[in-house]
Amino acid sequence: MSQFSAALRVLKRTLMDWWYDGISLALINVIWVLAALTIILAPPATLAVFFAANQMAQGRGFRFSDFVEGFRRYFLLSYGWGLLNVGAGILIVSSLLFYGQLASEWGLFLFTVVLFVTVWWLVVQFYTLPYLIEQERKNILIALRNGLFTAFASPLYTLVLGAFVVLILGLSIALVIPIFLGVPCLIAVLANRAVRERLIAFGLRPSSHDSD
Repeated sequence: MSQFSAALRVLKRTLMDWWYDGISLALINVIWVLAALTIILAPPATLAVFFAANQMAQGRGFRFSDFVEGFRRYFLLSYGWGLLNVGAGILIVSSLLFYGQLASEWGLFLFTVVLFVTVWWLVVQFYTLPYLIEQERKNILIALRNGLFTAFASPLYTLVLGAFVVLILGLSIALVIPIFLGVPCLIAVLANRAVRERLIAFGLRPSSHDSD
């Protein structure tokens, strides 16, 4: 199966999940939004959403008990992931501000390089949390490496899914309401289904009903 067809298949299955479990997604999404507003609870709430989405991708449905289990299981580990992203964010913003002030070709070049690296960092993040949950060894750096390898090995696949994420995030930011109707959870389900499909495509996991 081509990367383009595989990506469309993952998108179709994810949208079906969202359609059939929309109420559950919306309820858990509201909890995630409230947790994110506290800032301090944002990392464990995010890992909890991805864990619940991972269970959904295995065909179990989106259940509140899985959200609670994910919150408990990944509570401490989530802060390592959160601090890593805060550090990366500070480094990216400071670099963009610094190079953006340089009135030279080198300044423009370095500014462009930082933008390129930022895009790749966000792309890798799409795969990172699902890999962290799938891995037997719960190591963030290994999950980042696996996410990077997946992005490089499946560029068209990643481009199609990335375009959908940008579109849905754009609509959410513009309309606000979709944020509360399960869009972050939708992206979490998409990311988990994407990783599980790639594991099958790479021959690292046997095909099963959850990839249908």
